[in-house]
Amino acid sequence: MAKKQIIGKLSDERVLVFDRDGISKLHSKRYGELNDNFLSLSLVEALYVVSKNWLRVKDKRNKFLSFEELYDYAHQIEEKLCIRYLVYKDLRNRGYTVKTGLKYGSDFRLYERSNIDEVHSTYLVKVFSEEKPCDISEITGFVRVAHSVRKKLIVAIVDADGDVVYYNMSYLKP
Repeated sequence: MAKKQIIGKLSDERVLVFDRDGISKLHSKRYGELNDNFLSLSLVEALYVVSKNWLRVKDKRNKFLSFEELYDYAHQIEEKLCIRYLVYKDLRNRGYTVKTGLKYGSDFRLYERSNIDEVHSTYLVKVFSEEKPCDISEITGFVRVAHSVRKKLIVAIVDADGDVVYYNMSYLKP
């Protein structure tokens, strides 16, 4: 017998899940932000969960969206969606819990695999494309922010083939 898929509703830049069983299943696997009566997923999280065939997303007209349709919708909102999704998918597939890093000016917060119940993330992850370099001053700013909030900075570089390379960046005081 096939597993029942969770239904989510597209709401601007989020996908909302109202089904109690769906909320329980996704939240137990550390997806989304839990609210009083719903679970809110970022578009990157929703794409990943859709790719796992755990979630089906309805748009505002109540039509189910394919992965490709949801991706196209999300890409219109977020220019860096492709590289952010590739990094999110890679980190999740490696067993990490990945949450938004927006309040820290990063792409993601990353939690250690060994302790999924910890309150504070260990790392901030900033995503870049190999094809679009950034200024060293921009990286320096990210390192300072990470250091000031007692987190380690990981820079994820996505190459033209979609492969991800990670660099640990830290603040060194001689």
